[in-house]
Amino acid sequence: MEIVNSRRHSYPISIVVFSVMTLIFAGCSTDSAEPGNNTGNGSNTQPAFDSGQINQSGSFSYTFEEVGTVEYYCSIHSPDMQGQVTVSSDAEVSERDTVLMENTQFNPAQITVAPSTEVVWINRDSFTHTVTQGNPSSGGNGGGGY
Repeated sequence: MEIVNSRRHSYPISIVVFSVMTLIFAGCSTDSAEPGNNTGNGSNTQPAFDSGQINQSGSFSYTFEEVGTVEYYCSIHSPDMQGQVTVSSDAEVSERDTVLMENTQFNPAQITVAPSTEVVWINRDSFTHTVTQGNPSSGGNGGGGY
């Protein structure tokens, strides 16, 4: 490629474009966004976290603040793809824990973390997944909350 300036001189140029994208959605820690603090009545209740579609190599994260057990599932591959996070004051303190999505499973399917731990789900499959609080029978309406 060449650029010609106003004096009709041409200069060869090279254009190199590097693109790296990392996208992590961090969960909220406000009272209204905590698992188990869903408001509303019955079927209108929204899950505390819902990743939306996570493409290959994509990720989603959520920080668990309160002690309790939270179920989650992939809305595309349920009922086969389900998991559980147990938040316990007795758990080893760690800033972050990771769950892989591979072979249409959460790996590990069950983890125990301390309060204020960020859990990061990473999609290692070649197809799209989701991470939604609840279980398939709850329809993502916050089932399995604290």
